Amino acid sequence: MRHSVFPVLCLAASIGLAQESPAAPAALPRIRTTPYLLQPRDGSPAVTAELGWVTVPENHSRADGPTIELAFLRLRTAAVRPGPPVVWLAGGPGGSGTQDAEGAILPLFRAIAETSDVIALDQRGMGRSLPRLDCPGAFDLPLDRPMERNFVLAAFRERAAECREHWARRGVDLASYNTNESARDIEDLRRALGAPKISLLAGSYGTHLALATIRLFEGSIERAVLFGVQGPDHMERLPGDFQDVLEKIDLLVKQTPLLAERLPTFLGAIQIVMDKLDRDPIAVETLDPATGDRRTVKVGKFDLQCFTRNLLASGDQISRLPGLYLAMLQGDFHELAASSLTSRRSAAPPAVDFTMRCSSGGSAARREKIRAQTDRTLLGDVADFPIPDVCDAWGVSDLGPSFRAPVTAVVPVLFVSGTLDAHTPVANAKEVLAGFPNGRHLIVDGGAHCLLGFSLPKGRKLAAKFLRGESVSSARLSMPAFGFRVPGLTRESAIAAQFGRALRTPPGYIGFGGQ
Repeated sequence: MRHSVFPVLCLAASIGLAQESPAAPAALPRIRTTPYLLQPRDGSPAVTAELGWVTVPENHSRADGPTIELAFLRLRTAAVRPGPPVVWLAGGPGGSGTQDAEGAILPLFRAIAETSDVIALDQRGMGRSLPRLDCPGAFDLPLDRPMERNFVLAAFRERAAECREHWARRGVDLASYNTNESARDIEDLRRALGAPKISLLAGSYGTHLALATIRLFEGSIERAVLFGVQGPDHMERLPGDFQDVLEKIDLLVKQTPLLAERLPTFLGAIQIVMDKLDRDPIAVETLDPATGDRRTVKVGKFDLQCFTRNLLASGDQISRLPGLYLAMLQGDFHELAASSLTSRRSAAPPAVDFTMRCSSGGSAARREKIRAQTDRTLLGDVADFPIPDVCDAWGVSDLGPSFRAPVTAVVPVLFVSGTLDAHTPVANAKEVLAGFPNGRHLIVDGGAHCLLGFSLPKGRKLAAKFLRGESVSSARLSMPAFGFRVPGLTRESAIAAQFGRALRTPPGYIGFGGQ
């Protein structure tokens, strides 16, 4: 559940033939490990682990062809009778499981490791896996005009051509970097570990991969916990899901009197600022973080749509949105300009961000729904820009309708959704749950996409309990009430006007009373 690899240019924050039957098991994959000291990013004590690599075919239909190496971190359990190993599948595509292990999900890994080994996998083309499919070059978009869909799309297509040529010269078959091949990697990892079964723990795109793995290798999967569900036909996101979250934020603003008196309608503010920038793009001077120089950037409607879309990724970012729009209503566009400048000079995203998404594709019905929602939503089709329009530039094949068909399985799965998650909304999990008679659905009220569920102690407890094989009922959790950050508003003012008592809210935040 990482942040998008290329958030500020709106890259939404997955080839092979149509669905195939699993190939017969080949020779046992090679695996090697070395001791490793995991250093948590929060400064807590180091954790003893193993860093390992497993060798798999680049394309499983060509067993005698080139091989690649997948990296992983393993936290071994001290349990006398351990349960099946639990494999973490990071989001993205492009996220690194081994890097995730150093961050906010580590407390959940440690809870699971009380009874099972935990293996944080770097999927093919990602993290420490080899080859790691970074793309050369960077964007260099002009600053004297606002970003517009067509010329930004053209820049993505140029980067795609450059990246394809770069990896083709190195003998890499980008067509083999798709979700079905990754699912077969997971089966190879299970065999290399000598485990009769494994369990899956996944977030965002990782859930899409987990569901493909369950479809192909159901007998190898003990159970799964999926945070932020992307089903087989959910890789192309719906504009309406982003609109729904904006409408929920609008309601929260209205429930916050101190903010509502300054910003009576959040949705109205978005429309006003968007119309203004559409009619008359504005030139803003901002600091270039790369050079320290002052630069002038012209921003328009498309810049604003991308900026807003990316700030819907986490609760902390959502808390800033109303204050940012209040500032823009008053003529302050500095944050928008700074974000746009960074995006126009950012590095090209990794190849797997495109090969995985483009090969998973979208059904005709899904794309028709996207078209129908585009014109009646504030953010339009930036929900997944530049997918799918850039996909032909990558030259990868669609995995086909059978890949996007619903998954049915008896594997016990805990699906976790957040009510403020525009990227993987509650509706996704409800749709996928229909094919899982032993599935459960945990809804996190106030939960946004990043850190969904496992940031809560109770969420971690329920996930670890489910993976131990204990019963967990469908339920709801609530995120702690967060405040809206408003520039210039002091903590004391918020307390006096809103609560009249001590409030654990950072300076500049206005709180609302939960949901």
